[in-house]
Amino acid sequence: MAKIEIIKSMLSNDRGNAHAWFLLGMEHAELGDRTEALQAFTQALSLGDGEIKDKVAVELNKLQREMPFSKSKKGSASWEASLFGWRPSRRIQVIEGGKGKAVEHGCALPDFTTGYHSVGGLQAEKEVIVNTFAALTQQGVVHERGERGGILLYGPSGCGKSLLAKATAEECRVPFFPIAQSAGSDVMPYLAESSFSAVAEADSYQNKPLLVFWDELDGRQGPQFAYHKQVDTEFAWLAKLGEWQQAERGLFLMGATTVPWELDIACLREIGFAQMLFVSPPDRAARAEIFRLKLRGRPAEPIDYAQLAGWTEFYSGADIEYVVELATEQVLHDFLTKGVERPIQMSDLRESIAATRPTTIEWLRTAKEHLQEINRDGHYAAVAQYLDMHRRI
Repeated sequence: MAKIEIIKSMLSNDRGNAHAWFLLGMEHAELGDRTEALQAFTQALSLGDGEIKDKVAVELNKLQREMPFSKSKKGSASWEASLFGWRPSRRIQVIEGGKGKAVEHGCALPDFTTGYHSVGGLQAEKEVIVNTFAALTQQGVVHERGERGGILLYGPSGCGKSLLAKATAEECRVPFFPIAQSAGSDVMPYLAESSFSAVAEADSYQNKPLLVFWDELDGRQGPQFAYHKQVDTEFAWLAKLGEWQQAERGLFLMGATTVPWELDIACLREIGFAQMLFVSPPDRAARAEIFRLKLRGRPAEPIDYAQLAGWTEFYSGADIEYVVELATEQVLHDFLTKGVERPIQMSDLRESIAATRPTTIEWLRTAKEHLQEINRDGHYAAVAQYLDMHRRI
């Protein structure tokens, strides 16, 4: 068992163990998980004695030096928000919202400690996904290539597409097989020739449906799609998917993209994406729920979540997480510079909101600019409806 899992196991039995929270913060900091490190150190501060607090102060100073935070870059078109700070924007047209840790290759059974309750809002989307999953996997039904029923999630970055896919696997209690765009041009052979075969043969996954999630789809898959159209569609990876279904183990394909207009709809259908699902910025109720989830476990005064939601229209889930992180850093800053121990206050969150802006606006404006062109066949009716409800964008 990995060290971090041992520490988490300790905390599951003793949530008041300040030393364990400190060790957990150390592990997350070493892994580069800034948000998790800050949360663990905050718990250690609230529970620990003077010795623990001194150790936490040292580690927080290291964390600030290694992962500096600056508000001055906010609003620059050449920078984008990340869960761990700021980084150069890869594409100005679509501002990245920051999705946390990158999806790694490989397949694993979720630990089932979370699920849809860990994803704020998106109730209609969750219902569509669960119903589709149930229809495709019940009783080992074998579906033809064009009837796989895969779902492509699209929308602004940071609104929960990747999180929703992972939570679906957790909710439905099935192995989760993510493929990131970083897999490059060999992603299909990679799926068909190596990892997929390994997963299919693994004893621990026998007789279980599988959720395959293809993240960060964009126009760079164009040549692969073109090749796909020119040859027999039953090549490597599609054949593997078919074998899995024929074995009555079931398979559910999900994908995510921020640039659906760069993708060929016909090719998407041929691959197995039968429907597209718009994941919009969270509405007011969802934003309140996301704030509640992100602040859970952090020492805080009574919070007016409805008020926070009212102040953050168009904020993505990642934007809200960033706001909470800024507020947490302000509390830790006061501890380091003034020796003042205090919980997160509404004023901290209000100031953090004032220092930020929603990263979804650029995506929505890009979609609005090209809507007439891309929505000729009604594929983006959900986007059109959203923009019609928010005409000031």
